[in-house]
Amino acid sequence: MATRAGVEGLSRIPLMVAAVFERRVAGLGAEAGRAAGTVQMFALISILPTVAFTLFYGAGTGSASVLPWLNGAAVLGFCLCVLVVRRGHQLAGAVLYLSVATAAMVYMVQLFGWRTGHHLYLITAAQLVFLVFIDRQRLWRWVFVAVSASAFLYSQLLAPAVGPSWTRGELELGRMFAVNAVGTATLMFVLSVVAHHRAAASQLEAAQHAARAEYLANTDMLTGLENRRPITARLEQVASDEGSSYCVAVADLDRFKQLNDTHGHACGDRVLATLGDRLRGELRATDSVGRWGGEEFIFVLADTSLDEATMMMERMRSIVGGSPVECGTHVHGVTMSVGVADGVADRMSHRVVKRADDALYDAKLAGRDCVRVRPLGDEGIRASSNRRAR
Repeated sequence: MATRAGVEGLSRIPLMVAAVFERRVAGLGAEAGRAAGTVQMFALISILPTVAFTLFYGAGTGSASVLPWLNGAAVLGFCLCVLVVRRGHQLAGAVLYLSVATAAMVYMVQLFGWRTGHHLYLITAAQLVFLVFIDRQRLWRWVFVAVSASAFLYSQLLAPAVGPSWTRGELELGRMFAVNAVGTATLMFVLSVVAHHRAAASQLEAAQHAARAEYLANTDMLTGLENRRPITARLEQVASDEGSSYCVAVADLDRFKQLNDTHGHACGDRVLATLGDRLRGELRATDSVGRWGGEEFIFVLADTSLDEATMMMERMRSIVGGSPVECGTHVHGVTMSVGVADGVADRMSHRVVKRADDALYDAKLAGRDCVRVRPLGDEGIRASSNRRAR
């Protein structure tokens, strides 16, 4: 009895190990990687109960004398499955594993009879196909569902109730059936847990992809600042917030085209990226800064007066001009011109942006590296001849 209990305990070890393997599988990310990991996991844990059963029941007489050879072939098949998966052939590994496992259950029923309950594991094989075949392999799923269902019906209806190799009593027969029934139920539970875990991992992966797509859609990849899409949305938000005022500032790096022409676009990109970090780090939590295009930046300052915005932009201008940017062996001193305009919640943010852009022209005409303002009511029209000097 002690030996039998030990064997039955060994048969349950793979079920507990399954959870450990599945945690490793979840880290693979891709659907094919998870399916391949599942195939390998079940191939590895199938080896242990096969060997344990052979050692305990393979010492019988008659037909049971072929059990070590048949189970030995099954173990070799499971090992080959692991090697095939490790070589990157997920589909071949899945087909091989399910074929070997199904054949092993059928010949066990032939040797010991269906009353031993070995064919109950074929129920779990029908569930396992949904984990070892990916969505592109739906046909293989249904093929093996049909194969396992057919093998189960054959074992239940056509195979003998007690095989010719069985020489032990009814009590031992009942115990073997109980072990296999409990093993089948446990495997079904493990498969449901693994399937739930896989679904949760897929949902997390989808959420991460969605978050990444959202980030790429809203972020300027060079500077890490927001692009026009979220900045425009923020402008619409502050412009519709009744009872509040806000300011918009448009800043432009002075003579940036000359820097690009002299030192190359790589240095120009380095300057933009460095200044993007500096500007973002100086803002309040309620403020927004984005790349408006080229070497232009735009600031949306909620609940801010024109005087406060002007002071803030003077500080930004000093931060940009006060620390040169290193680019390889070059050091670039960069200055910035800024235009500021204030607005109210009239849903007319485009007018505020235009006044800030006009103020930026004023700063350029005033000699660059300065801040100019266009307050509410100043809707001056920019002359067509006033082309901005970069």
